[in-house]
Amino acid sequence: MSMLEVRNLTKRFGGLVAVNSLTFDVEQGDILGLIGPNGSGKTTTFNMLSGAYKPTEGTITYNGERLDGLKANKICKKGLTRTFQVVQPFPDLTAVENVMIGAFSQTGRGGEARERAMAVLKRVSMEKDALKLGKELTLLQLKRLEIAKALATEPKLLLLDEVAAGLTSTEIDDVLELINQLHSEGITFIVIEHVLKVIVNLSHRIIVIDFGKEISRGTPDEVMNDPAVHAAYLGEEATIA
Repeated sequence: MSMLEVRNLTKRFGGLVAVNSLTFDVEQGDILGLIGPNGSGKTTTFNMLSGAYKPTEGTITYNGERLDGLKANKICKKGLTRTFQVVQPFPDLTAVENVMIGAFSQTGRGGEARERAMAVLKRVSMEKDALKLGKELTLLQLKRLEIAKALATEPKLLLLDEVAAGLTSTEIDDVLELINQLHSEGITFIVIEHVLKVIVNLSHRIIVIDFGKEISRGTPDEVMNDPAVHAAYLGEEATIA
């Protein structure tokens, strides 16, 4: 049994089919890349996996348990959580207070939540920034904070949504190192990313979707050399750095 089994996942908004019969498995220890042009259905897929959207059709099974139809907080408690492309910390809370909000999904005690938050900040090399306000953090620090907030929920499967967006090449290397570190600690990942350097260097397998439908899957080399992928990205700015 796979860690995550997605079968015929579909989401319609009126007459628009945003995701069309998507099927894939994720094994424990995987790093699965999910790529496609803007508007292809990647984030809608994450929204269904994490409980923000209810699928129109299809099933999501996580460790043998159906998740489709469950609310986001219930899914999070089971060990599946996500980050967001647009980082939006609470600007007037400190970094540790921002992370405590995630920790409260696992404990109702403030002292324990703070201890967990500090431990997570250390994992992402932000313990020295614990008392900085959200509005005082750099973009790289905000990206690390976004990951820390997710880690505080103690995920086994973490969905990363464009964590490298807006970063310099050096900062991207920094984030890659962090993700590889977390993977070595036992976290499984699904990664949405437009910066193909991240996808190619991280992913064990890649699925490409366009107009909500899968058009390619395979190893990074196989996908990057697929004519269907080149055609889908024609006119799109896909950064390879």
